[in-house]
Order: sequence, then C-alpha cells, then structure tokens
Amino acid sequence: MTAKNKKIVWLGFVIIIILIILFIVLRNKPTNEVADTSPFVDANGRLAVITTLFPVYDFAKVVGGDKASVSLILPEGSEAHAYRPTAEDKEIIKQSAIFFYTSDLMEPWAPDLAGSLSPRTKMLAVADGLNNETLDPHVWLDFSKASLMVDDILAEYKLVDPANATYYEQNATQYKQELSKLDADYVAGLKDCNFHEFISGGHFAFGYLAKRYNLKYQAVQGFAPDDSLDTDKVLRLSKELKDTKQPYVYYEELIMPYLAELMRQSSGANLMPLNAAHNISAYDIESGITFIGLMESDLTILRKGLICR
Repeated sequence: MTAKNKKIVWLGFVIIIILIILFIVLRNKPTNEVADTSPFVDANGRLAVITTLFPVYDFAKVVGGDKASVSLILPEGSEAHAYRPTAEDKEIIKQSAIFFYTSDLMEPWAPDLAGSLSPRTKMLAVADGLNNETLDPHVWLDFSKASLMVDDILAEYKLVDPANATYYEQNATQYKQELSKLDADYVAGLKDCNFHEFISGGHFAFGYLAKRYNLKYQAVQGFAPDDSLDTDKVLRLSKELKDTKQPYVYYEELIMPYLAELMRQSSGANLMPLNAAHNISAYDIESGITFIGLMESDLTILRKGLICR
C-alpha cells in the first residue's frame, strides 16, 4: 500500500471515530424539554379528582369546593368490598390530578396503579395508618379519625394547588367543625339507653363506631361481606337477640339482608337498616345526600333501636 493510500485509510478511520463520538454525545445530550407535571383539570379549569368510597368522595368534594371536580369511581349502588377497577376505570384514574382512596387494606388493588400513573397524577391513601393495626378498614365511622382523613385530603390539595391553599384550609376547617359536632351529638344521644349492644346480620362494619361510643357490637360475618359464614354464630346471635329481648337486628346498605331476615324469624326482632356509608345509590347522589346526613340518620336509628332517652 502506498503512502498516499495509507493516509486516505487513516483519514477515513479518524472520520469514523469522530462520527461515533458525535453520535454518542448528541444521543446523551440533555434536551430542553421538561416533563409536564401540571395537574389534570376539567374543561372549567377545576382539578380532576377521582375517589373510591363515598366518605372519601364526600370529604374531597367538601374540601375541594368549586376548585375541584370530584368523581366517585365506585359504580353507584355496588358493594364496595367486591369492587375491582376495570380497564376503563384505570384510564379515568390516570387522567386525574389526584386519586384519593381509603387504604391499602380497603382497596388492595390501588397500590398496583402507582407505577402506571404519570407525574401529573398524585395518589393518596387517606386512612392508611389509622386502623390501629387491626384488619378493620371502616375507620371513617370514628368521626375523630374521619377528621384526620380530612387533614390528609387538605394536605394533598395544598400540595397540588398551592395557589388556593387558603381556600382549601377554610373548607376543611369548617367541615371538621361539623364532624366535631356530629361526634358530640353521638356522645350525647347514646349515653342514656336501655340497651348498649346492637347486633348486625351483615359484616363487621361498625366496630369503630361502637368503640367510640362505648357500645357493644356483634356481627355474623367478618370485616368483608364475603367472609365465610359461621352458622353456629348466626344461631348464637339469634338466641341472644331473643333472650335479651332486643327489638331490632340491623342490616346494611346495598346488601340483601337474607341473614338478618333469618335472625329476625328465629328471634322475633324487627329489621332495622344501618348505613356504614361505603357507597350510595344513584338516587342518593341525585338527591345530594352527604356523609354527615347519613350519619345523622344512623344516630336516629340507633337511638330508636337502643331505646335511648
């Protein structure tokens, strides 16, 4: 090979090396593009907020006021414990500024969504850590704990939309005062009753409420409606209703009261509805029913059932 050809080959080799270096540099060069982290909003500029259970929906709606468009992902009238999001539900959640759910215990499917959400969507379990290391997820029925859930919702609104922090704080403060009054009404309303126990023909949903107001409470099933049925327990509680002459056996919202009906037939007690506020019907939503309204109705029902003065 002549000296001239060697020079051409060497020059070509150098050019190739330079091109490779340029390719690597350009490929790794940071761009000026920044990921969009602005929260999702609706057509009116309100934060798009998705929630699961009705209490969380109502708390988020009150605190968010007219700055947030809050939706309930749980289908109207459906049983909350059995719900699992559809593919369409998941896409709706992904288009929200905030996804509020109750807890990993109540919605065990929720944490799996975290990896698929964009930086524009924040998610928060508003009752995690409030269940006192039990398996009972119904923490909203202790109104002092409901108030802590409101605090968590407020903190998330302020984080996502700091410009309206004062507005959210005012809404939360007023609502917590209403929860405090509700709590005081329960204390006063249930302190002087002929009975201090209530028995449910459904799942164990009212444990926090009973503990808060010094009542004894028993249910034929565990924390979820699909827990295995203990026939002996049904018979034992039916006998207790009859022996103690309790006037009512309670059943829950949105669940067929077949067990409560069996207990009614064997004990002579009457049926009485009691709402744990997991979810509400389409009619309830249209009528503007609220969590506090449901709980006020429950207090009236308990006072009647326990024969309070």
